[in-house]
Amino acid sequence: MGYVRTPAMRDNPFWNKTVGQMLDETSTRHQEREAMVFRDERISYREFKRQADRLARGLYALGVRKNDKVAIWLPNRPAWLFCQYACAKLGATVVALNPRYKAHELSYILSQSDSTTLILTDHLAHVDFFEVLHEVLPDLKTAEPGNVASEKFPLLKRVIVDAEDPYPGCLRLQDVLEAGDNSELEAELSTRQSAAQPDDVFTILYTSGTTSFPKGAVITHRNCVPHGWWCGEVMRMGPADRVLHALPLSGTWGGLCVPLSTFTHGAALVLMETFDAGLALHLIERERITMWNGVDAMALAVLEHPDLARRDRSSLRAGAFATTGGGIHGLFEAVVQTIGLKHAFQPYGMTEVNALAMAHDLDEPLESRALPGVWAADGIEMRVVDPETGRDKAAGEEGELWLRGRLVTRGYYKKPEETARAFTADGWFKTGDLAVRDEQGRTIFRGRLREVLRISHFMVAPGEIEAYLQSHPKVLQAFVIGVPDPRTTEAAVAYVIPRPGETLTEADVIAHCRGRIASFKIPRAVRVVADVPRTPGPHGDKVQKARLREMFLAESR
Repeated sequence: MGYVRTPAMRDNPFWNKTVGQMLDETSTRHQEREAMVFRDERISYREFKRQADRLARGLYALGVRKNDKVAIWLPNRPAWLFCQYACAKLGATVVALNPRYKAHELSYILSQSDSTTLILTDHLAHVDFFEVLHEVLPDLKTAEPGNVASEKFPLLKRVIVDAEDPYPGCLRLQDVLEAGDNSELEAELSTRQSAAQPDDVFTILYTSGTTSFPKGAVITHRNCVPHGWWCGEVMRMGPADRVLHALPLSGTWGGLCVPLSTFTHGAALVLMETFDAGLALHLIERERITMWNGVDAMALAVLEHPDLARRDRSSLRAGAFATTGGGIHGLFEAVVQTIGLKHAFQPYGMTEVNALAMAHDLDEPLESRALPGVWAADGIEMRVVDPETGRDKAAGEEGELWLRGRLVTRGYYKKPEETARAFTADGWFKTGDLAVRDEQGRTIFRGRLREVLRISHFMVAPGEIEAYLQSHPKVLQAFVIGVPDPRTTEAAVAYVIPRPGETLTEADVIAHCRGRIASFKIPRAVRVVADVPRTPGPHGDKVQKARLREMFLAESR
């Protein structure tokens, strides 16, 4: 048995509710409490429901119906959530688009998802959304607003822009909201919302697609609504909590888990359109933030910000923080002890199975909460298996993590072959992640299986070596790849970034390893570099390990 103490699922008030029903019930219970804070705008639960209902009626007037796919391409702002909840009430399916998408991703997903409607903004900082959209949809400038006719996207009929200025071929979001003020549409909305069921599809979330085009994981209301409440219970949330939120609303963590855990508990969601460390510290102080969920890049930026010491962070209490994606040694401990998230923990999740598919109890000791993963969420069964045979691994033996249960997607949209490959015949989802179960029953995430090194007969997670290398006082970050080796099949190679002002050599790093870690884990070569190739991702930049491997092999020829 693990630490996690939460009510049984039969006590979950949202077990059999849709997203729309959850909002209705929560807004009735917490009418005048703040649901969202954005810049100087404060939106009560009553107003949240009013705007979602208005927009649902307006979209219905435009022709949006049950099962229509509505693509949302907005940054973190209240309009994103108004659109998401309006679609839920109509029984339409939200297609979540990352604001950082470029033309090839936007084009592919609009087509593959069968989207009938696109809702976007015009600008975000230096990003021009229409510059990308016009590359994808050049005929938009001459299209009739509300009746787009495109050979490339035959199902796409409506483009709606969240902006004050009119744009050719587009409807304004404000005009759609005002169309929803027609009282004659109230009965229609009530009928459509009553027809929505918990097992209907709520959203399609696309995987990152780093090695191929992204796949759309189909997520139902039942996949995520009860889980959102459960996550709030794990974090001991209540109406007095105030949640700082900069994770992208287009993802499972940022768009489902964090908002649903907040709203099911009547708490307030303090939105950041994009993450900025100085603004985050300002909001923590001004809004008396109690909870913050984030990733390593956010933590690093805050820890390095000159305002850290002078901002009041005493209100901070808890949050889920992922620091395994390329942080620095001791980063999680710094989140807890320096930033002040006293009850933070490292979760495990992925698009197909929800964020916080594994979580911690807040009373666990720090050394346990620093481990990514650990206890299964309600609605998840877990196994650690030999990926070749499917046989369960013993405690202490690493293997592939397999998951099954209510939180798991039913499959990828219009991708039957990929869906079949992802699941076993008896319904286990093969995550592609390396994990280990310890003697205490904890399940600990080790890394991506495809990145695991096969050194002789050992399977070695790069993250294990990286964590040790980062314990060197002169090392800021370390990234380990595998390269072919005629004697051991593969060998480890490390790319190391020194701390500012420090001088570091390959010999220094190797000497740090000898006699302290197993000989087969010691990097065969070390490259000391100023930085490594990175790709922008929804939760911060991702290191291009495939590029590092190419670089090393090219110089070794």
